[in-house]
Amino acid sequence: MTSADTHRRDVARYYRWLDRLAWMRQKRGETGSQAQPVHRPLRDPAGGETSALVIHRLMREGFTLPAAPRVLDAGCGYGATMLDLAPQLGGAWRGITLSSIQEQRGNAEIAARNLHDVRVEIGSYDNPQPGPHDWVYGIESLIHSPDPAATIANLARGLAPGGVLTVVDDMPVENPTPDQAARIATFTRCWRCPAAPTRAGWIAAMQAAGLTIIHEYDLTPLVLSRSLSELAAPMAARAREARFKRLFGFGYRSEADLGGMALETLHRDGGIQYRIISGRRA
Repeated sequence: MTSADTHRRDVARYYRWLDRLAWMRQKRGETGSQAQPVHRPLRDPAGGETSALVIHRLMREGFTLPAAPRVLDAGCGYGATMLDLAPQLGGAWRGITLSSIQEQRGNAEIAARNLHDVRVEIGSYDNPQPGPHDWVYGIESLIHSPDPAATIANLARGLAPGGVLTVVDDMPVENPTPDQAARIATFTRCWRCPAAPTRAGWIAAMQAAGLTIIHEYDLTPLVLSRSLSELAAPMAARAREARFKRLFGFGYRSEADLGGMALETLHRDGGIQYRIISGRRA
């Protein structure tokens, strides 16, 4: 087994644990449908409601899709983005995830909504993807890649001529302060992000894959975040909890919380930007 295979297994296990916890919260009435977006809510720059669906409109800016587009969601979670956009745009939609639980629950929701041209499959975005695709996107998923340049190149190969690849992710700044660098390391370790490219790194990977950058959007001002002073004590508590639970092999929730809080502080003080970058194949 290669190191990449080991990493993919760890990511799958990470999401399996988080899914179990989400299911338990749902049973207690704390969350909604299992088909809800895994990605974060954003303030709507158009003045609408703060929602995890805001990104679905913003990431379509800068290009026009053909009628009945062929779309790949690279790291689709429960398929919530496809559930939102496929009825609006039509076409054929396929999502891939490493999590069998996400696949099962996503496809159950797709069937319940009677969407015939949408499906979730088990798979890695580092494997060849049957295409061609008019649009490939990854929302907070490609950052899990151990080799983002290779991942981008693989996904770009599946694009139709004129097809677009969109990356929506957290991108560390080029020259963080020592304190920011320490929190970036906490975030990337806890959220299983071994490479975490900067903006320049993603752009270089897309250009090396033969894509022309056609649209960028810094979403950071739209993110809900708290400051380091607000989160320092909870972060310290989660770090202690994660160290203890890791000894028994079930520290995933504590690590996820710790990574999320570190990320919040980095959004607030500029150590990480949450960005959209889209590139088009010639």
